[in-house]
Amino acid sequence: MPEPVIATRQMIKEIYDGAAKSYDRSGPSIFTNFGERLVEHLPLVTGMRLLDVATGKGAVLLASARLVMPGGHLVGIDLSGAMLGEAEVILRKAGLTDVELRRMDAEHLEFPDGTFDAVTCAFGLFMFPDMKAALREMYRVCKPGGFVGVTSFNKTPRPFDPGWPILLQQFIEYGVGVRMPQQVAYAPEEVDALLRAAGFSSVEVHSETNDIVYASEEDWWNFQLTVGPRLTIMGMNIETRQRFKAEYMAKLRPLFRQDGLHISLGVIYTVARR
Repeated sequence: MPEPVIATRQMIKEIYDGAAKSYDRSGPSIFTNFGERLVEHLPLVTGMRLLDVATGKGAVLLASARLVMPGGHLVGIDLSGAMLGEAEVILRKAGLTDVELRRMDAEHLEFPDGTFDAVTCAFGLFMFPDMKAALREMYRVCKPGGFVGVTSFNKTPRPFDPGWPILLQQFIEYGVGVRMPQQVAYAPEEVDALLRAAGFSSVEVHSETNDIVYASEEDWWNFQLTVGPRLTIMGMNIETRQRFKAEYMAKLRPLFRQDGLHISLGVIYTVARR
């Protein structure tokens, strides 16, 4: 098999521009749920200024608003203009007006030092070509005494097990594959080390394992088209894609239970001080 292609910044943008309309709507709204869970770990209070990096559809912003408003200020940045457009609709429907959405590169944050009381990033670290630079930028724009909160996929269990391990094996069999710029999953101690290396201290790590149920084959397949595997799948011609899907679903079908496909996903919530 040839060496996998490593996703560029432009390719990452294309994933989410293409997936924006259906993002977090195929099957359970897991990223909305995990955004709320991250906020539960954060010491947010009324009046804080918060930056959400790789904000997507603004799940973290929406959950944070309940704690920092009124008087607070929320900023969400993302590479994908389409995702920011979706976020704006959601936030405005929720009645949130003091929220700023900006298209921006996480590795080059366009804010002065010490602008924010809190900086968050949900499942974004593995998408940054220079993850260490992005973490340094988060540190820079965070006020002394402020904090950062990030979510990451845990190595144990394997992410989206058994769906992703089977999918990745089939990519290998087909001789295709586009991988993210960084490893997708981490052990808790690895996340701890990354944040400390960026300058953060008082790191607290919380891990949980989730059982996520996709009711149908289409729900699970369509979810793939909203996240990282989209690049590889959409890179196939239509005939190959249809054959690939049929073979993949044939492998997964015996694993479905009466209520659907059960997927195990470990999530790490990490909070640290500036």
